[in-house]
This record gives sequence, C-alpha cells and structure tokens, in this order.
Amino acid sequence: MLDSFLVDNGGFTNYGVEHGVCFVTCIFIICLVLYLAKYHWNDGQRRLYITLICSFGALTQLFKVFYKYQTGIFDPANDLPLHLCNILTLVMPFIMWYKHKTIWAMTFFWIMAGCAQSIFTPTLTESMPHYEALRYWAVHTVIILGALYGCYVYKYTISLMDALRSFIGINILAAILYPINMAFNANYMYLNAKPAGKTFYDLLGKWPDYILVLEIIIVVIFSLMLIPFNWKKIKSLSFIKNYK
Repeated sequence: MLDSFLVDNGGFTNYGVEHGVCFVTCIFIICLVLYLAKYHWNDGQRRLYITLICSFGALTQLFKVFYKYQTGIFDPANDLPLHLCNILTLVMPFIMWYKHKTIWAMTFFWIMAGCAQSIFTPTLTESMPHYEALRYWAVHTVIILGALYGCYVYKYTISLMDALRSFIGINILAAILYPINMAFNANYMYLNAKPAGKTFYDLLGKWPDYILVLEIIIVVIFSLMLIPFNWKKIKSLSFIKNYK
C-alpha cells in the first residue's frame, strides 16, 4: 500500500479515464464548497473552512518537498515549489484567512487565465494513488476554489488597476525566477522550455517565441476577464456615447 503511494508508476495519461474522473471530482469539490459556503456556513465558518481546505493543498505541496529531501532525492531543478500553481497554493491560505482583496485580485487573474488550464492539460506522469497525483489535483483544486470563492462568496470584483497589478506582478515573478532557472538548470514557470507532453503551450510556437505570444494572450484574456465584472460601467459608457 505504501509503495503505491510513494513509488513512481508513470501511469497517468492525459484524456484517459483517470484524467476524466479526477477532472470531474475537482469540479464537484469546487462546486460543493461554494454551495456550502454560500448557503450553509456563517461568516466565521466561511473564513475558517476555506482556510483549512486551502491549507490542505499547501500541505500536499510541502509534503513533496519534505519527503524528497528526507529520502535524499530532492532535486532543486524540479522539486522547489516555484511553479506558479505551487506558489499560489502556499499563499492561498493566507489570502483566504486575512481576506486580502488586492492580493486575491492579482492571483485571480493568474489562476483563471493560466493555472486553471492545468486541469484540462495536466503536466502529470504519476497515476493515483501516488502522492504526486494527489498533490497535483489538490493543488489545482484549492487554487481554483480560492479564486472563485473570493468573487462568489465574498463578492469581490476586479478592476483595470487589478489587471495592471497582476500583469506587472507576473512579469516581476518571471524576472526573479529566470536566473533561478539558469542557476539550477530548471524550468520553473516554463520560462526556459515548454512543458513535456501535450499541453496548451504546443500551440504557441518554439522558445522563446511562445513567451512573447503568452504576453499577448495574457493582455487579451485579462481584458476579457474584466468585462463581466464591469459590465454595468461598460453599458453606461456605451449609453453616454450613443446619447452624444
């Protein structure tokens, strides 16, 4: 039993049965928590329970680092929690507990525009019940949940200024991680090469072209994400323009 949890099996296949089951489970958990928080939890429970749920995701990420370090197989090129989804998993419990709207708004763009596609095109090799598979799905479930929790439960909105902060922030983070990648021969945030397997990145061209394409895509997606949150303002501007 322990071997199946710890020993690599290389059994995961994108778009296979396991992928489908994990995807549906991820969506179900997100919807269930949002429903319970909206209609059954009081204010104190909303804050406490989402923090505990997000903390579970963070613990699965930290377990990977601890286990690999303790067993002598830790590789800084692959095992530091420096991919965007992993970073967000570690900070999400604090965002939820302190209800920091500005930081939530920055991460909302990153999660919904980037990290969310990881459940459609997983960069995963191990199948259940391997700890890496559990970690992968837990990480992506809690960060997507945290992003949606803010707007659905706490009624947070996003603005153009939030989008600008998010765009600047992601580029600053990339600038910090690039020399780390060079130092460890790593590929955190996929800045130095596309991820292995069939992913969204395959549509964007070769390195470094895909990074420039991603910048353009980010601007477009961020702009589109602003529309539903600012629809009333957009309609009022259209009305004024037509009136004139």
